[in-house]
Amino acid sequence: MSSTNEFGGGMQSGTGPAFPHLSEDLSQLPAIPGGWKTEEFRLNEKSLSLFCPVDPDLFLDDADVIAANEKNDYMPFWAFLWPTAIKMACVMNRVPWAEGSSILELGAGLGLVGLAAMRRGDEVTFSDYDPTALHLCRMNAVANGLPDPCTLLLDWREPVAKKFEVIIGCEVTYDAPMHSVILDLLDVMLTDDGVCWLSDPGRYQSPFFYKMAKERGYEIRIYDEELKELEVPSSGEFQIFELRRNSREA
Repeated sequence: MSSTNEFGGGMQSGTGPAFPHLSEDLSQLPAIPGGWKTEEFRLNEKSLSLFCPVDPDLFLDDADVIAANEKNDYMPFWAFLWPTAIKMACVMNRVPWAEGSSILELGAGLGLVGLAAMRRGDEVTFSDYDPTALHLCRMNAVANGLPDPCTLLLDWREPVAKKFEVIIGCEVTYDAPMHSVILDLLDVMLTDDGVCWLSDPGRYQSPFFYKMAKERGYEIRIYDEELKELEVPSSGEFQIFELRRNSREA
């Protein structure tokens, strides 16, 4: 992951492979293996369209990606639109925070969830460790008639001194060593009265993240895709972890 951090529009450099060109013209898609497609997602009564790679698996055979992986374990996760992101985007119109809240999206990828939050009126900063992902978040925002958003090239292990009222993320808790890293980031970047929503499809690691968050002093609740509260982490089903600072310790 890159340790470079930058807010606002514009180009950024990171640890991923250097694609031929990331243009300042947000109508120009970069050249990628297999090319691009436009995919429409129906979210409640409205739709969002995304520029998506035609076949993300083709990245795995790309020479630049292979070289970057050998150098620092880089993987083009941004190119895959995980099913959890679609379900998370669908509930962005029923969130508990006030419209217009400042939101940081972790591992934004193609930006679907953040775009859904922007559409409801929130001020979203898209973060990722790959500059191509951030470029696509900007392109997808503008293509949907939304403002050119703020972006942040972010290494979770090096959180920046900026606080957000809301932090969201999809499929970010699958790797156990990153659990403490994510919680450390929340300690720095979530406001004292803020809320964090992290979703996953009920992976094996979910109970371990839940346990660690509670041990770190966070108040944590679990919701299903209907936003009904669950008593324990799900196994194999979509869920949202809601984290808040313990009011007695804030």
